[in-house]
Amino acid sequence: MNTKPLRFLFIVCLSLFMLACGGENPQPSYTPPDSSFGLMYTKIFQTSCAVNLCHDGSNNGPLLVGENVYSTLLDSSVLNINALQAGLSYVKAGEPDRSFLYTKIDFDSTQFKFGSPMPLGGLSLTNNQIMFVRQWIAAGAPLNGHVADSTLLN
Repeated sequence: MNTKPLRFLFIVCLSLFMLACGGENPQPSYTPPDSSFGLMYTKIFQTSCAVNLCHDGSNNGPLLVGENVYSTLLDSSVLNINALQAGLSYVKAGEPDRSFLYTKIDFDSTQFKFGSPMPLGGLSLTNNQIMFVRQWIAAGAPLNGHVADSTLLN
């Protein structure tokens, strides 16, 4: 029996499986500033949000990795039509409860419930991580400066 076609088929199937599971997505190289935003980027976005098949550029949601994350969060319109109609922004500086990002990560405690709570896939943020994001947004969501309690991320 000639096993070469079976071996080739196995290799093709294995390769397709690895691609379907996300594999290693190359993420743009970016070093965030030493700030509350930078801590949120490295300790929350990179570990819970910008992972395979989530906000890493492979879906329709906002890209949460790379040098444009901050401008995306503060300058872009939300894609969820219900959130857009309710007047939410991804991040509305000074207003966590009107920030789509915050409503998604603190889904059960907020007024707006559009789509699914985040992060998906069995991952979850700690209450301290959620509080850190809330503090950052409430303080005006600055790119620079430490405005949220960094001990919440320890």
